[in-house]
Amino acid sequence: MFYDKRLGKGPIPASPEKYINERQVDGLSILKKFGWKLICIRRATEGTGTTLMKNRQDQAVGVLGEDGILRISPDIQIRKSSKR
Repeated sequence: MFYDKRLGKGPIPASPEKYINERQVDGLSILKKFGWKLICIRRATEGTGTTLMKNRQDQAVGVLGEDGILRISPDIQIRKSSKR
């Protein structure tokens, strides 16, 4: 069993642009055109969070860096959503 730190908040905030910088917003809009979708913004208690994206075709997962560049990482663990 894990402790959910989001406290009832979903994996994607209603206004993601409040949690990411301008370069990430630009990168996000470009990547969406190439089949990438935002799957989660891990909101840190202090500082910046981590923006995770997934490719619809090959299911690759990557981190959208502060510089707006996507870094694909096969080691990222995404937990399955649990519907209660």
